Amino acid sequence: MAGAKAAVVATVAAAVPTLASVRMLPWARTNLNPTAQALIISTAAGMAYFIVADKTVLASARKNSFGASYKADI
Repeated sequence: MAGAKAAVVATVAAAVPTLASVRMLPWARTNLNPTAQALIISTAAGMAYFIVADKTVLASARKNSFGASYKADI
């Protein structure tokens, strides 16, 4: 669930400057077709999702590791 939330935030954070630059900058208007814009936005969303998912899995693994339970018993 946290990964999906991060993906939504990253989508908005990537979409706003991408779409604004295509409207305002002549270079971006010429070189970034709709496919390139979608690729930029979806790449940012995918990266955010997998980074958060990885951190969540690592945190869960640390919490449930045998070493952590052993140290707690001492």
